[in-house]
Amino acid sequence: MTRHTPKWQDDSGSTRLLLPVDGSARSLAAVRHAIALSTTQRSPAHLVLLNVQSPVRGNIGRFIGEADLRRFHEDEGRRALARASRLVTEADLHYETHVVVGDTVAAILDAADRHSCQAIVLANRGHGSVAGMLLGSVSMRLLHQSAWPVILVRG
Repeated sequence: MTRHTPKWQDDSGSTRLLLPVDGSARSLAAVRHAIALSTTQRSPAHLVLLNVQSPVRGNIGRFIGEADLRRFHEDEGRRALARASRLVTEADLHYETHVVVGDTVAAILDAADRHSCQAIVLANRGHGSVAGMLLGSVSMRLLHQSAWPVILVRG
């Protein structure tokens, strides 16, 4: 991952926002916030919708082939991204969707770098500060590890 200080807009005046989406009402609130935020920009933002699937654990890989597992993750990811995609389409914004498998925070940071995003917009799960520290929440980890601005949206 490249460590840098991102600008709010790229050289063409465009903003690319990364939105981790899990299909929950809270993640859709973050999508709505990003759409509203886009209207404040000189040119509409390009949204990168990302779903991160957890890798399977244990012996399940012995019973399910790699192609079937890949298809399962892709199907689950597309299902999680469907409502967010509809919201962005209705807002008439440019967007792309991606489904990846791996550690959530590492995948989000990798996607922000790979897709040249200026910021990450995600829903806060609503844990209190103590619960967030104990649970090692995604938002807390991102705030500490990200080189990009992180916008947390209450859902």
